[in-house]
Amino acid sequence: MLVNSFSLCYHNKLILAPMVRVGTLPMRLLALDYGADIVYCEELIDLKMLQCKRVVNEVLSTVDFVAPDDRVVFRTCKREQSRVIFQMGTSDAERALAVARLVENDVAGIDVNMGCPKEYSTKGGMGAALLSDPDKIEKVRPAREKAEVLMQELELPGPSTPLLWI
Repeated sequence: MLVNSFSLCYHNKLILAPMVRVGTLPMRLLALDYGADIVYCEELIDLKMLQCKRVVNEVLSTVDFVAPDDRVVFRTCKREQSRVIFQMGTSDAERALAVARLVENDVAGIDVNMGCPKEYSTKGGMGAALLSDPDKIEKVRPAREKAEVLMQELELPGPSTPLLWI
């Protein structure tokens, strides 16, 4: 996960975990209202995000990532910007980096889902599938090197501080 190492600390924090169809903006804001320190969006698939256009929604004061069919795939706002982690489903380092660049200015951190056991993730080589195939993990290893380059290039909100891969 890429995080701003000084502005986002996990020690003794109340965290809303990523949940399918629940981790949308209204739920994340509600969780923040009730004391959450950090919130995750639901897992969003890299291929879908790469089709999206970033749109500033003046009416709702949000930033929307809108698919070609005009469906909002991801929505965020200033209020959560320094406390929301964008979680993506991916099986490809290049696509993951492209998505990270797309959302970097609107989130506090970026997480690649490597734990979801659901078929919709694993059949595409995402989620827990990334951990269950040692050969695939070995192929993904160069992604860490690319992530280190990305960490230097990303402009996550908050003070200019080094980023950590967690």
